[in-house]
Amino acid sequence: MRFLDFHCDTAGECFLQQKPLWKNDLHIDLSRASCFSAYAQVFAIWIPDEKRGDAAFQYYCDVLENFRKEVQKNAAHIAICENGKDLQAALRQQKTAAVLAVEGGAVLGGRLEKLDQLYRDGVRLMTLTWNGDNEIASGCFSETNGGLTPFGQRVVDKMREKRMLVDVSHLNERGFYEVAERLDAPFLASHSNAKIVDNPYAAARNLTDDQIRTLIRLHGLIGINLCADFLGNNGDTGFDAVLRHISHFLELGADSCLAFGCDFDGCTVHESLNGIEHLPELFSYLLQHGISEPQLENIFFENGLAFLVANL
Repeated sequence: MRFLDFHCDTAGECFLQQKPLWKNDLHIDLSRASCFSAYAQVFAIWIPDEKRGDAAFQYYCDVLENFRKEVQKNAAHIAICENGKDLQAALRQQKTAAVLAVEGGAVLGGRLEKLDQLYRDGVRLMTLTWNGDNEIASGCFSETNGGLTPFGQRVVDKMREKRMLVDVSHLNERGFYEVAERLDAPFLASHSNAKIVDNPYAAARNLTDDQIRTLIRLHGLIGINLCADFLGNNGDTGFDAVLRHISHFLELGADSCLAFGCDFDGCTVHESLNGIEHLPELFSYLLQHGISEPQLENIFFENGLAFLVANL
């Protein structure tokens, strides 16, 4: 089975817990990637909302330095990829194809030149906000309901110029539609589910049907999040909950823009999904419950690869 995932927080957890990338007790390590015949992973550096200004950027630098050291130690098994050509080369060499991302535009500290530094560092995707407000926009749990700030507008414009992917997961609805109106290029919700779940976390965080249709219309991408709070209710957060969300996305016509953004090492997941080694079991379950093999190949790998090759 081939797998491409648009969001994990493993780089940060390896840094914070001082755990190796090769073998650990997190959701992701390279030794377990052998369960896939091909594997590409977006590694995000999460910026907590309480880190701002220079402190946010320094934290990003510290996590990045640690992650680069881990990649260097495991160079026979993983390569950082900055464009579609790099991705395809790493996959041909049977390496984990890693794409760098930042989750939280607070990393910029309101300084546009920091975006140039991120790009030089190899970052190719940025989630504009986390849950709260920052200099770019308001997150999905913010009480201010702000849209893109003037600085945020400049950030989105510059990301477009540099072919950095704009990620609207965690952004509030007003910001989502302002991004959709401003961009003349596809964007993504790297780890977001459908608003079909009745709990307060999902109500604030998941995508409405109109947002899903907007991403479909603009040839964007949606990554299914395995976070228990965003998948279901009362323990109904395992394989069947993933099936329910996939079925809803497909009913809306998301066949060519649906992928995974598992949020591994950044959230609590059902025990049946507790690590990348369980994803082949999920594939088999979905196949047995009515999702066709071509559709699953697209969702687990092909849609994501096509999106990255076309837009990086």
